[in-house]
Amino acid sequence: MIATEGLILVTGESLVDLIPVEATTFEAVLGGSPFNTAIGLGRLGVPTGFAGRISTDAMGELLVERLAADDVDLSFVARAPQPSPLAFVTRGTAATGARYAFYLGSTAYDGLSPLPTHWPTQVAHLHIGSFSAVDGRLGEAALASFRNAVGHGTTSFDPNIRPFVVPPVDVTRGLVEERVRLSTIVKASEEDMDWLYPERDPHASAAAWALEGPQLVVLTRGGAGSIAFFGGRSLEIKAPTIQVADTVGAGDSFMAALLAAMHGDDALGPRAARGRLVLSEERVGSWLTFATIASAITCTRKGANPPTRAEVQAGLTG
Repeated sequence: MIATEGLILVTGESLVDLIPVEATTFEAVLGGSPFNTAIGLGRLGVPTGFAGRISTDAMGELLVERLAADDVDLSFVARAPQPSPLAFVTRGTAATGARYAFYLGSTAYDGLSPLPTHWPTQVAHLHIGSFSAVDGRLGEAALASFRNAVGHGTTSFDPNIRPFVVPPVDVTRGLVEERVRLSTIVKASEEDMDWLYPERDPHASAAAWALEGPQLVVLTRGGAGSIAFFGGRSLEIKAPTIQVADTVGAGDSFMAALLAAMHGDDALGPRAARGRLVLSEERVGSWLTFATIASAITCTRKGANPPTRAEVQAGLTG
């Protein structure tokens, strides 16, 4: 199998998750959806870069060290003197996702810049996601980078809706749809779709997105698995039965593993962007299965702790 040449560049926020250990005790865990996605890709052995602003404080140093430890390229990282942003996390279960309360004001979160007009030649694929993809000036910067990527490689988007951070639903819906139309691949959860389109079934919403430009739209359904929409078809993959520790980072692990599987199958980059991406049920099914196992492994651990490729392969054969 021939892999895609070039790296996957993930752009967006990095922060510190404060996860409850006891009633008044919290554990600080490095996180942020794009950060988690970059870490997940790095652990799966995919050439990956991260673009974002990271504080020079002690937690920022840990964020940078974690990226480097998982072989993520830091060339696109900008350092900032403001403190690291925080997120207080309420653990999720198999039935309900984790909940977050964010503290972003006057932190390193603010001030993300678009990527250069001259597209970096080493980048084959650009991924954006979460609230930094739609939030104010940061959202505009992400959109500018996304537009710049068109014609140079493939793109992916995970809205990963956080209702208390993004604009009102009517505004966010338009921002999300604008980015969906520019995407090669979109991944969204049923919770995302329920918030964006409360009057419509999530499956219908995902199928509608697949007609708006993306070549592949994947709807994740927690413990029920996922459904892919592509070329007027759909394909469902069931999730394995597991003992859930929590669901923090599960969607990010799914996104990372989906992109990793596609990268390994030469389904990303300039050639795919020029229309050479051929989707079959067998091909899409293998990508979704890989992503489903990666996400399931993450759910057996506390915090956003994505698996290595060896762990996913063991899960596939076990």
